Amino acid sequence: MDTLLTADMVLSTLGLLASGYVSGIIAGLLGVGGGIILVPVLFQTFVWFDFPAHLHIHMAVGTSLAIICFTGGQSARSHLKRGAVDIEILKSWGMFVGLGALLGALLARLIVPDGLKLIFATLALVLGARMLRGAKRLGGTGPTLSSRLQKLLAGITGFLSALMGIGGGTLSVPLLGAAGRDMHRAVATSACLSVIIAVPAAVGFMIGGWSIPDLPPFTLGYVHLLALAVMIPASMLGAPTGARFAHLMSARQLELVFAGFLLLSATRMVLALV
Repeated sequence: MDTLLTADMVLSTLGLLASGYVSGIIAGLLGVGGGIILVPVLFQTFVWFDFPAHLHIHMAVGTSLAIICFTGGQSARSHLKRGAVDIEILKSWGMFVGLGALLGALLARLIVPDGLKLIFATLALVLGARMLRGAKRLGGTGPTLSSRLQKLLAGITGFLSALMGIGGGTLSVPLLGAAGRDMHRAVATSACLSVIIAVPAAVGFMIGGWSIPDLPPFTLGYVHLLALAVMIPASMLGAPTGARFAHLMSARQLELVFAGFLLLSATRMVLALV
């Protein structure tokens, strides 16, 4: 029995390390936080270790956001070194994105998950198909949204991203394109926005889960500290690799990769619904 338990722990640790590294690569490559990989992996890990069922999804989301604080930071640092980040966008959108993320995290327990999955899947399918078609390249025709609308949508991006445990790149990269930024600049700037989303959202999940009954050991609210400790080094190692790949690809290649990422994300959400 002890041998089986040890084997399970070793396999789980290896799985967390591998998924952390892959999520880091995706974070650097696409300007996302990597939560699209982290959330399902963490969810299955918590199921495997027989944590209370009512905690699985909230802990997966909260822990994912805490990991993204570090992964996104490493990815953002790599893009900043290359001078690809739009600082003016960060100044303009930052407060709205951060407040939206904090609000989303605090309200997470009150919102029906299936409704959010449906919204996310629909939006990702539409945006993915549009980018795959290449009808309008990011940044090709200048900004198509007013400054006021950009800030509103930035707040909504933070809100929805916190609820789903992602860094927000799935939504912020197309939004940055509508704001007139090219694909490389959008990906780089989105990497920085993922940190602005993840930090207040992770704090919100810690606060929101503080008094929840049946929390397992080594947790801080909805954040599982052991999973965090295992995955952070691997994800931070992968992020610079992804950032290097992003700057080696053409804008159209990066656009196609991101379109595929959106369509896969939408498919995963649809499967989760059915």
